[in-house]
Amino acid sequence: MNDLVTESLEQAAEIAGDITPAIYQRYFESCPGSEALMSHIDELVRGKMMVEVYRLAMVTDFSDEAAYLTFEVNNHALAYSVEPHMYGNLLNALMDTVAETLGDQWDHKYVSAWEDRLDALTKEIEARLPAHQKIHAN
Repeated sequence: MNDLVTESLEQAAEIAGDITPAIYQRYFESCPGSEALMSHIDELVRGKMMVEVYRLAMVTDFSDEAAYLTFEVNNHALAYSVEPHMYGNLLNALMDTVAETLGDQWDHKYVSAWEDRLDALTKEIEARLPAHQKIHAN
């Protein structure tokens, strides 16, 4: 059985090609402060970042990602001042862009798969937040 998140990402790519610019546009519109925070990052680095977001969205078991997530979450907090809510906003922008791209093909099976996956990923990220951010995460 195909993973529905991966399947929907593949379909979105077939329909629209690179959806990264649309994801960032949606993210910046829905997450005040995110565009200013990323203003120094060029398109190449934004693309590389999104490749990792896509990859993580397709992961079904995060146990092999523990060290990577711990490093990235701490690095983003300390080096870039990323706020905890920004992760969820970016992941929701990804899901919403895929849903919009798929149009009538987006249905309840995709909604459920995406919500479950993003919930699991968000919990993994939240578990790794630096102590000074955990207070603000709830």
